[in-house]
Amino acid sequence: MSKYKSVSFHKSIDNCRRVLTAVAAGLTATALPIAVLGLGTVGTLIYKVSALSAATMTPHLISDSSLVADRDIQLIAGASPEPVASEPQETAQEPKQPTSGTGGADDTVSSASNDNAAAQSTEARRGMVKEKQIKNTGVNYGNIYVKDGNSNYDPDIARMLNTPAQCKIKKNAGYQVLLVHTHTTEGYADSSKDWYDKDVNPRTTDKSESVVAVADEIEKKLNAAGIKTLHVTTYHDYPEYTGAYNRARETIKSYLAKYPSIEMVIDVHRDAMMLDDGTKIKPTVTIDGKKAAQVMIISGCDNDGTLDFSGWRNNLAMAVQLQKQLADDHEGLARPLYFAPYRYNMDLTPNSLLIEFGTDVNTLSEAKYSGRMVGDSLVKVLEQYVIGK
Repeated sequence: MSKYKSVSFHKSIDNCRRVLTAVAAGLTATALPIAVLGLGTVGTLIYKVSALSAATMTPHLISDSSLVADRDIQLIAGASPEPVASEPQETAQEPKQPTSGTGGADDTVSSASNDNAAAQSTEARRGMVKEKQIKNTGVNYGNIYVKDGNSNYDPDIARMLNTPAQCKIKKNAGYQVLLVHTHTTEGYADSSKDWYDKDVNPRTTDKSESVVAVADEIEKKLNAAGIKTLHVTTYHDYPEYTGAYNRARETIKSYLAKYPSIEMVIDVHRDAMMLDDGTKIKPTVTIDGKKAAQVMIISGCDNDGTLDFSGWRNNLAMAVQLQKQLADDHEGLARPLYFAPYRYNMDLTPNSLLIEFGTDVNTLSEAKYSGRMVGDSLVKVLEQYVIGK
């Protein structure tokens, strides 16, 4: 797994990169060491320092208890608000070094002491994981729930379920659905356990182990049903995290311009939740005897009229209809839909959705299983909007 961590000296490395660049320019003018090392060697050194600086960036952990069912759970990563409402800033974490023995005259005492120190260090790095199913909070209608984060609008679920979405799907034609990732490096736990390592950053540049692999499962289901789907795996949160929604916005706009047949955009994320004592929440449900990561659909709203997002009701109609289909197909798979006072780039198409698959302590296999089930339910929803049958 190719994971990256943050260290506190990334700003110093950036300064070193600039100094090296200036030095390289001066040396080029005097043509002294370059004659020996060659331009390629100097350029390689500058590139490596620059790459190290970029690799040390990591997102800031934020809190927003309104995203989840329990009052004592906080969001620490995932679908953070887009810049118009605030976006998380980077923070640096000093990596802890493992304890190792140095030998000596009293090797037995030293070894025992080091073993004890290592055990204490390992224990200190461990945080607890609480597995639970999040359900039945917010506004209820039939077998679905909507958690309302807005102050000026209440979700009329019945109306949304009976309001046709502005969606026209053509089978076996041009691209109909676009899958993207604002936070492309969001990853999962490498195994199912009741603890997590506090030193491990749950983000990865390995697309086979991140939310990209989850979206691959959705893509397969849609394409198999004749709903041509384009999955864009561009990094928007790496090497820099801040501004990810702005960069994703430009990507989405470019593909909508290139493929005007696209009717729906889905931003695939994973969540992360933590209790006040540092315990992380693992939302799961067992379906057909197999454990799945719970999913959460997010639909944005222009709560106070400042987001230039007048078409939010169209997105909400599609979101509620998918929420209902998931509840009918796989009871408990979906957490309550979050009706949020943010835009999340959903103003770009009338059928935009943001879906979070599990948290950072769910396993990839649990999230991929959920991806397949969401893909099946999404096909059923979009089948209602197929034209030219």
